[in-house]
Amino acid sequence: MNEEKNQNQNLAPRSQKKPGFLKSLFAKRWTFPALYLGAAALIIGIAVAQIQDAQPSKEAENPPVGTSVTDPENPIGEMPVTAGQELIWPVKADEKEAKVTMAFYDEAKDPKAKESSILKFENNFYTQNGVVMGRKDDKPFEVVAAASGTVSRVDSDALMGKVVEIKHDNGYVTYYASLSDIEVKEGDKVIQGQTIAKSGNNLLEKDQLNHLHFEVKKDGKNLDPVTVLPERK
Repeated sequence: MNEEKNQNQNLAPRSQKKPGFLKSLFAKRWTFPALYLGAAALIIGIAVAQIQDAQPSKEAENPPVGTSVTDPENPIGEMPVTAGQELIWPVKADEKEAKVTMAFYDEAKDPKAKESSILKFENNFYTQNGVVMGRKDDKPFEVVAAASGTVSRVDSDALMGKVVEIKHDNGYVTYYASLSDIEVKEGDKVIQGQTIAKSGNNLLEKDQLNHLHFEVKKDGKNLDPVTVLPERK
């Protein structure tokens, strides 16, 4: 008799049993609005995070200002090494008579061009690591800093004559030789276009008469200055 009574209790209608937790939760009026608001907050949070990631940083919007030369791996004038100045020709803007009289030695050039960029001195041969600039009338001209920077060397070289070297941003160095009347000293801060000396002469390039020897280096490697200078009009 007792066993039959227990079976009848187990067969009681479901409506008489205690509802489960989830059923009770979803039966409450505030459950679905709360879930909706939670999901909306999550979606908005993800969207905001994606927008912030997509936005350029302040550093990108306001790149550091520097004084540097043009990136040699990019077309001239297209993208400077930093957001600073591009390299300019190392002569006054109104100096139209001073032109390149000896080009940089480039192994990729034709034999005639390479031959014209080789120097001979006391039975030794030297390739031209920069460019030589001079006037047809052999008159001296002012030499200016190709970019702002710090004078790292002022010296007198046995072959190159009086020299000035200026360090710039990002491993760039400009080198000026065959000078006279130098106006700067080691440690000076110079600005682009500032007069640093006048053209002169040296022993290695004595056949060039009065001239400027100009080099551009990147991390110690010589670059063809013409490839990183603006086109001269």
